[in-house]
Amino acid sequence: MNEAIFVRADGVALDLAHEVRRRVSDLVSGTDGLVEALRVRLSRTHDEEAEQTLCQVDAEVDGRRVRVQRLAADARQAGDRLVEGLRQRITEVSNREWRPRPWTERADAPEELPAATTGTAGTAVGWAERAGRAGRAMLPAIARIKEPLLVWCAPEVAVRTLDAMDYQAHLFTDPTTEQDSVVYRAGPTGYRLASTRPADSPRYDASLLTLCPRPAPRLSDDEAVRRCADAELSALFYADPDSGRGRLLYRRFDGRFGLVRGE
Repeated sequence: MNEAIFVRADGVALDLAHEVRRRVSDLVSGTDGLVEALRVRLSRTHDEEAEQTLCQVDAEVDGRRVRVQRLAADARQAGDRLVEGLRQRITEVSNREWRPRPWTERADAPEELPAATTGTAGTAVGWAERAGRAGRAMLPAIARIKEPLLVWCAPEVAVRTLDAMDYQAHLFTDPTTEQDSVVYRAGPTGYRLASTRPADSPRYDASLLTLCPRPAPRLSDDEAVRRCADAELSALFYADPDSGRGRLLYRRFDGRFGLVRGE
């Protein structure tokens, strides 16, 4: 199985990268499911205040794409978290019946905006803390723009993708409303659905999802960046002022922004 695992190390000692590779190999070799197309990336995130290690693994488990991301101030700790996260993800995906992940509602998360995931907090220095120290004299840049063909799927299916891929939020198109929408972690059920224009009678599992009743705000990309930076948000779902298409601005681990805009 070692030969089937591609490892990329950026600024991380090779002996640590080889150790993570060995542990991932041992893990997948001991599972009953089919785990293939494994790609592991370890990289140091550079910050004026602190350096952290980001570990990520992409794989296919029984034919389903999964991703796990973990961050820690210590490289070895990040590797430990990655291996344990992959173990949990394989178990989740291998189960015939998908189950929602437990969630504790964050009172400080604005209703219409995705809240940061809590699985990578630990002892690492978070982007919000770094932003608070640095002040707001300079806005973080949009470091990466993704322009995927948005998948048309039910919100319940989008939730499964959200969990499998370790996303903060997942942008898709709801076929019942033909609106660009996003699902993200929030209380009280654990998942929330927002749309560019919410339907009066949406069709979704109300025991799984709560609905944000407000339409997505129409903002330019610069306005979205400003709103995220000023409010120290991890992500923002908004609509392009011209096309009305949904866009998702999210905070990367390095403090800069990524942008997903569907085509």
